[in-house]
Amino acid sequence: MSESLKQELAHYLIAAGLSQVSVIASLTQGLSNRNYYVRGIHASKKSESEWVLRLNSWASTQICDRRSEIAAWRDASEAGFAPDIVYVSPEKDFYLSQFLVQNNNRSWSDLNSANGSHPISNVAESWPKAEQLLLQLLNGLKRLPIPKNVITVEQQWQIYYSRLSQMQQQLLSQRSSSSSLSVAWLHQFDLLLAQEDVISEMLSLHERCLIKNQFSHRDLNPFNILVVQDRLNCIDFEYACSSHPLCDLASVISSHSLSSKQRQWLIESYLDNQPNLNHHAQDSIPAAVDLYWVFAVCWALQMASDSMMLDGKPNADTVKIKQAKSYLACASQYQTLIGSCS
Repeated sequence: MSESLKQELAHYLIAAGLSQVSVIASLTQGLSNRNYYVRGIHASKKSESEWVLRLNSWASTQICDRRSEIAAWRDASEAGFAPDIVYVSPEKDFYLSQFLVQNNNRSWSDLNSANGSHPISNVAESWPKAEQLLLQLLNGLKRLPIPKNVITVEQQWQIYYSRLSQMQQQLLSQRSSSSSLSVAWLHQFDLLLAQEDVISEMLSLHERCLIKNQFSHRDLNPFNILVVQDRLNCIDFEYACSSHPLCDLASVISSHSLSSKQRQWLIESYLDNQPNLNHHAQDSIPAAVDLYWVFAVCWALQMASDSMMLDGKPNADTVKIKQAKSYLACASQYQTLIGSCS
């Protein structure tokens, strides 16, 4: 165990109520929050157990309602679809949760992919019966209590549009607007703005099939899903809210490597038992997938801007600059996955 890491995290470990810590290790770093594997003793368990310490980033906190996140996480945990969360700091800047051991030697993240609304035909099944596990998860989540925070797909687009427009003006007002990072950011935003009319059509198609909102995780990519005792659990409820029933299906089929047969079975099975959608749902799926990537572009641009700027001025921190480049690379990739752009 790294003593320097233990010292760095000592404040969080003590505050979370962990003692006799024997192991600390960095987990796979996401693009926003920092996660650590910890083995130690907590009052919620009788003996030494495994935990995840999550430190929330400032950037992700700007676009996340932490109270709603925690409420959604706990509802999913009580239903058996998420790990238990045992500590939330008063400022909600770090959490301690149960570490779930995944089955076999494979990780669900092996299924990570990037699929547009009209993917090429695929006969290979990377994970046999993955579609059945995903359907069980989707159906389980849709039955959870509807969150108090409601964010329609139209509202989400307007929130992103407003924030990104402000970021655009901030960059243009800086002398550094000619820097390579700023130029790249402004170019990606211009590409998105060029799709405004098409995005409006996507939103209309999306709305056309809606009967009522339901619990929506909104980020069911393979890195946020764990295989535990032959069923799926999910993590990262930062964007969970009451929203459109196609949001979670779209995030799954956009981000998972499924065969064409698995994908079609999952879509048909989900829609077959979906009282919150009408008969237009099937025709609305391409628009739902395209909107998933539109919002992915928005997220990446927002995170890039937060890394590029500090107190309204260009950030000179080399780590932040590197992060901004990573986010901009993501934005560029996501742009190509929007159906109207490909």
